[in-house]
Amino acid sequence: MSVINKHPVPSKLNTNGTSNIPLRRTMQRQPSSPISSKIPVTEGQAVRWKQKFEEAEERRKSLLTEKEKALRNLTDIEKKYLNLQIKHEQLETELFEKNEEFTKLSTASKNLYKEYETLKNQYETETRAMTGALKDASQWYRENKELKRKTLLLMDKDTVDEGVDAGEGESNSETDIENLNKTIKQLSTEIAELQTEVDSLKQTEFQTSEDNIRLTEDLETERQKNIKLELELFELKKEHEQTLRVMEMMKKEMKELQMLEEEHRTNLTNLKKESDAHKREKNVLKHQSTLILQGLNESEGSDNCLMLLQEIEDLKRTLEDERNKHDEEIITLQERLEDQDNNAQIEVLEERLKLVESELQTATERAERAEEKLKAPPAPPPPPPPPLPPMLPPLSLPSSDPPAVPLRRRRSKVALSDLAESIGVQENTQSDKKQAAAPGVNEDIINAIKAGQFTLRKAKKEKEKQEQKEQPKAVSELLNILGSLRRAPKKRQSQFYGDLTVNA
Repeated sequence: MSVINKHPVPSKLNTNGTSNIPLRRTMQRQPSSPISSKIPVTEGQAVRWKQKFEEAEERRKSLLTEKEKALRNLTDIEKKYLNLQIKHEQLETELFEKNEEFTKLSTASKNLYKEYETLKNQYETETRAMTGALKDASQWYRENKELKRKTLLLMDKDTVDEGVDAGEGESNSETDIENLNKTIKQLSTEIAELQTEVDSLKQTEFQTSEDNIRLTEDLETERQKNIKLELELFELKKEHEQTLRVMEMMKKEMKELQMLEEEHRTNLTNLKKESDAHKREKNVLKHQSTLILQGLNESEGSDNCLMLLQEIEDLKRTLEDERNKHDEEIITLQERLEDQDNNAQIEVLEERLKLVESELQTATERAERAEEKLKAPPAPPPPPPPPLPPMLPPLSLPSSDPPAVPLRRRRSKVALSDLAESIGVQENTQSDKKQAAAPGVNEDIINAIKAGQFTLRKAKKEKEKQEQKEQPKAVSELLNILGSLRRAPKKRQSQFYGDLTVNA
């Protein structure tokens, strides 16, 4: 029986937030044959599906509204970010200009300070020299008076010799005074220059001492940082080794799980084939036994009975084949739905593996950087720059990383009627098939029995006992096979999700 599925049900949403779920339409199926019939749908199921549909629509609308709000907030934040960036650039330009002005003013002030110091020292030296010269002049004046008195006493002895000696002494004293004044001025200028140099050397010594203290402090801080980096490198190496082990374990477990899934699938296909064959044979034998138990006479019209039995067997086998095909199609649809869930889980696992690999790469890069820092000698710190203005607070932009997706547990068992209604498949019941499979043959048999052409007889007790003995074994075997098939996916699913939770 061919099943036409016009409207498949998508199980995912777009990244934009809009759903791909189409609105449910009224199914208009033309009966392909007189055998097809619809499954009776109860009011409770219809109300339940209607409620689910309304909930899905409400969720979709709420997601759309949330998306619009998020987009508005994002645009507002981007505008604020652009305005702040423009302000930041303006402040940077102003800061650069002010720094240039500051450097110019600082150089000018330093030059003025040096000139002021030189002039101050020169003034001090000149004042000292003036005071010394005044003292010397006063002493010389006193000595000159004494000498004049002595000369007046000796005037009578030798006037000519004394006059010549006095003229020569006065000329020599004037030249000596001029020379002394020149030397005093030169020495005062030299002393002022030397004193300015001494002051500058004192300032440089003080600055060097401060720089030495800062360098010692920086060296101690760098040693502490070096120790911390060594500890972090050791921890990162341990984490790297652990993550590599975990990755290897995850890969091995994934391979083992894939092998187990393939084995389970092959076993399931084989068991399905065997169970279909057993079901078909069982149903054929059951139908034959019912016809035999009704008491068809072997004496009267044995050829017709055999022909009828053969036709009935053929029809029964065709019905069983069609039923099995229908069941297989339903099972394939269920497997498709489960595969979609499995694909989503595999995508989540792949994303997690990618995240782990990116973390490994970042850890290795950090370890390499730490090793390079350890190997490289510590560079001397540059001179302290002028204090900068307070930095702007960092903007909290929306993160582009996708959110962590939770794992979805797939359903181990889906109700057949709910799945058929959601997909749009209409299943035919067994009674309708039996009634509509071969209406002509069954009506001929019933009319023949009513007319009295066939005489019913009692079945033998031995055949009944044999059938009663044989049927329970086959039925029990089939029930065991079906039970194992139903339990296998649950166990496999529990093992699979248990391993995932442990490894995660």
